[in-house]
Amino acid sequence: MLRTVFVVALLVLGWGFALQGPIYAAALYLWIAYFRPEAWAWSDIFKTLDLSYFAGAYLVFRTIFSPARFRFSVRSFLMFLFLGYALLSTALSPHAAYAFPYWEAFAKTIVVSYLLTVVITTPSEFRLILIVIALSLGFEGAKQGWAQLILNPGAQNDNGVPFLGDNNLVAVGMLMLLPVTAALGRTASTRWGRLFFYLLTIGVLYRAVSTYSRGGFLACAAVGLMYWWRSPFKLRTGLAGLLAVAIVLPALPPAFWTRMSTITAESDDRDRSTVGRLHFWNVAVSMANDHPILGVGFNAYQAAYRDYDSSEGEFGTARSVHSAWLGVLAEMGYPGLLLYLTIVGLSFVGCHRVRRKAARGEIPQELGRYAVGLESALVAFAVGGSFVPFQYYEMLWHYFALTMALEAVAMNETSAVRARSSVVNAERPAPSFVWGPTAAT
Repeated sequence: MLRTVFVVALLVLGWGFALQGPIYAAALYLWIAYFRPEAWAWSDIFKTLDLSYFAGAYLVFRTIFSPARFRFSVRSFLMFLFLGYALLSTALSPHAAYAFPYWEAFAKTIVVSYLLTVVITTPSEFRLILIVIALSLGFEGAKQGWAQLILNPGAQNDNGVPFLGDNNLVAVGMLMLLPVTAALGRTASTRWGRLFFYLLTIGVLYRAVSTYSRGGFLACAAVGLMYWWRSPFKLRTGLAGLLAVAIVLPALPPAFWTRMSTITAESDDRDRSTVGRLHFWNVAVSMANDHPILGVGFNAYQAAYRDYDSSEGEFGTARSVHSAWLGVLAEMGYPGLLLYLTIVGLSFVGCHRVRRKAARGEIPQELGRYAVGLESALVAFAVGGSFVPFQYYEMLWHYFALTMALEAVAMNETSAVRARSSVVNAERPAPSFVWGPTAAT
């Protein structure tokens, strides 16, 4: 009952803010999408309402009828080009009926992602969106992480997350959230704000590690190294990382490390999960070689799996590809993978540009820290996504859009700084020059 009241209160508050402008409409949509109140409230009343659809439709309407400028860039064009190529792959797929509903859902993801690049125009708006994502997804995750760390340390958490899926997908999603919460902590304006986001970060970290996901473990190490490497205060960041490790590692039992040790196991010692994953990857390559241009259809790997399963059902039927990269390759062919890699690569480039501007003092330092957070989150995807089918997840494409929005905000800030500098220079009195010897007084 209390959860239902809490959700109703947040919905009323959220819609009240959403009526004020498109940035708040985007915040409302993201809260519904990431938090999934219909699953959290334990009440059937929310399951009968398509909250996400109404919030998304309102976001589109509110943005169109607002002063927001619809900016288009090479990166936004590539995002829509990927959507169009996915539609072509779906239309010509032998599994078109299976793939088309997934493409429809992905189209909504692309529209919302693009709208994020439109409605976010200032550093404060960018921070607002990051906070909404961090609290919506991290609230329950951090709560479970801290509760398990204190009450049942070392136990495996197999609970799924409605927005993400099973434990392996939860690990990747939480690790993509981890550097964002850390960046919010570093840029908080008050001591209590910093403390809150750092506690959230540790809870999210333990929630990710306690999934016992081997891909998540590798992603966690990669995120930690990346965040430390990009930090301008390496000693401070290193000490903070060591503190987090000192809190988390003692709670991990030998069973955890035994499972992690199988990452480097020789071929004869690999467990069934590892052997199966290698088989699924080989199947993906076979699909791509048979359909090199368009693949087997958008998100249609499972539908096509039986036709390419050389094990004759040893690992089951309608299995997952267990890799974002090979998933795109199998489902959209080699051109689709190239386009996908370009989008990912340009997201890293966008973060790099913002970091450089911040390092040169052209923009506020907080934007550079957000860039480090998003860049580290993309590293979490690049590593963890190699073992799970995360390629079309809404969170990932929102992050692509956030790197675009961050770069646009940085450009606006650079222009504003230059404009202020020009005004100051114009207001200075011109120096006077006297030609020739001065008159004697």
